[in-house]
Amino acid sequence: MALVDALKYPQGLYSDVAPHLVPSGNSESGGGLLAMSNVNTSYKIGSILKRPGYGKIGTALEAGKSILSLHNFRQSTSIQKMLATVDDATSDDTQLFYGTGGSWTEITGAETAWANKAGIAVEMEDFLGYCFFVGWGSTDGFITPSSLTGTTFSTSTNVTSMPNAKFITRYRDRLYIANTDISGTATPYRVYYSSIPTAGAITWTVATDFFDVDYSEAITGISTNWDRLMVFTEYRAYMVTQSPLTKKQVWDTGCSAHRTIKNLGALMIWANRDGVYVSQGGSYPQNVAGRAIDFIRYSNMTTAFAEIVDEEYHLYLGAVTVNGISYANCSLILSLPTMTWRLNEYADTLGSMGKFYATGQDSLYLGATDGEIHKLGKYIDSTLQKTDNGTPIHSFFQTGHMDFGMPSGIKRFNKIFAYADRAQGLFLRARAVDENAQAVTKWMPLGELKKYISEFQVNPEKGYFLQVEGAENGSNEYWSFYGFTAEIEIDRPPQK
Repeated sequence: MALVDALKYPQGLYSDVAPHLVPSGNSESGGGLLAMSNVNTSYKIGSILKRPGYGKIGTALEAGKSILSLHNFRQSTSIQKMLATVDDATSDDTQLFYGTGGSWTEITGAETAWANKAGIAVEMEDFLGYCFFVGWGSTDGFITPSSLTGTTFSTSTNVTSMPNAKFITRYRDRLYIANTDISGTATPYRVYYSSIPTAGAITWTVATDFFDVDYSEAITGISTNWDRLMVFTEYRAYMVTQSPLTKKQVWDTGCSAHRTIKNLGALMIWANRDGVYVSQGGSYPQNVAGRAIDFIRYSNMTTAFAEIVDEEYHLYLGAVTVNGISYANCSLILSLPTMTWRLNEYADTLGSMGKFYATGQDSLYLGATDGEIHKLGKYIDSTLQKTDNGTPIHSFFQTGHMDFGMPSGIKRFNKIFAYADRAQGLFLRARAVDENAQAVTKWMPLGELKKYISEFQVNPEKGYFLQVEGAENGSNEYWSFYGFTAEIEIDRPPQK
């Protein structure tokens, strides 16, 4: 008889391998999880924790209408606000709202400027104390380029003669817009740029101040890092310098959606149909989707969007089915310090995400399709969010098929000693690979964790491998699971 510890689970999601290849909690490098939802394996390394919930910020901006854009407008060191766009009640016009963490107030000039424009992905960029707006929707086309300072909205200040565009970013001392249109003449391969500011103002000279990157592919996103402007199409990436203006194709790795492009220091991260890529500008980008690649393969990446908060890349995919499990309102999360994946399922369907800074902390704002905006909680919050705006959180994890270092022969699983410093109603089940048909048996209950050490009799008691599942569905504070020790003996050696 042997006691085998399975106490380390730092590797996160392992959805792309066979169940018996998922590292178990007794391996030298620690274990991974075959399936998981709403649990965190990177906050306290080695532990599995239920995630915090989220709470609503203010009231609905427009009931039943999707929050299509979120942007933290940092006008100055002392003035900032969260901006949000949403269709009006009849989905005829686009509305613009602002808030500072409480109620939301409409900036009415936007709805006038963007009349008869609905379903718009409005993109925003800060420059010279202004927020600049461009955007496009598949039904109503381009919105009028606009600017905002304070609560003063304009379609002329710093935007006179500015072309329509889908994307916008700031690079050095100019604004750059991409995938453009002037008076109905589309140039999806073109990038226009503003003048260098003079007396705090910029102008646009459309006859000369532009460049093209390709004539067969539309630009799908732009961003900046490493003192370079990056321009993406579906299949290629171009690197641009400002002065003198130079451009070159650097990679045959494109981007499927502008809103997946995010920066963290020297890292640029983006996604396409083949994975999630990380680059530091020099070498070829590395695909880090790895263990979570099946979620990318089974998703429409052209509609994905992302945000980085607390060194974690949140990639929202929506509904996806992987390994026979259907996930709703799914957000893949890459912990950049540990380079491990996990996933959340939210109670609300999302239309956008954004980062907001307040009182020394960055927070992830979630723009829902019902017109509400929520803030995702953190473990450090003074009042912990225990639900998703009142909806209980269903959290679960499944280990791989564990052989406990004894890969051959039928094993008898006698007992499991489970450890949890915060049990909070976590319930464990187990199943084994059957000794006759080598088929997976039904899940059988072990029991509910109610104290630091809980002892359970294992049923089924025999098999080649054992798999353990933990689940909790409720409004309890987060649970924290340390793993378990299994009491095992060889029931019958392998037959020759």
